[in-house]
Amino acid sequence: MKLRLRVTRVLVVPAVVLAVVTQNAYSEGSLAGTLLESAGVILLVLSATGRIWAGAYVTGRKNRTLVTDGPFSLVRNPLYFFSFLGFLGAGLAFGSIVLTAVFALTFFIAHWPTIGSEERVLEELFGDAYRSYRSQVPRFIPAFQRPRSEGVVELEASGFSRMLSESAAIPLVLVAVELLEWARLNEWIPVLLRFP
Repeated sequence: MKLRLRVTRVLVVPAVVLAVVTQNAYSEGSLAGTLLESAGVILLVLSATGRIWAGAYVTGRKNRTLVTDGPFSLVRNPLYFFSFLGFLGAGLAFGSIVLTAVFALTFFIAHWPTIGSEERVLEELFGDAYRSYRSQVPRFIPAFQRPRSEGVVELEASGFSRMLSESAAIPLVLVAVELLEWARLNEWIPVLLRFP
């Protein structure tokens, strides 16, 4: 996990630098730019709330219990799925399809190997129960069905609080994007490239 976080930080830096020195190719107030930015807002909010939802089910239970309810009944890796939505949302918040692709690629390079290794650990820990779960629930793209919930979920307070604070920080991307746009308008930051 620590390696994944380090790799993510290393890969996010060039993506953020690219976001700082580029601007989308759409004119101010254009429909295309507005739609892309609006989609970014929606994905960032979904990312934050989805991570909180998944965190409620897994904190305190990870690697002790095979979690198959709530968001885990729709997709085996909901935390990664909702994080991916955050990466997409960050790129779209800049109103750029190119930056969205860069952020998506950054996510997959940093996280995809971890998803595989964590699934191998779960198979070692839970054997046939995990293999059965794996055969019924998609790895990364959620099934479009009603989530299954079984009774009451007990939260581990410290782990859930950490997940809550990390997830609550996701929408701050919007603040950063707005401040960056303000800095560009006031010519504090040069625009070196324009991307769609």
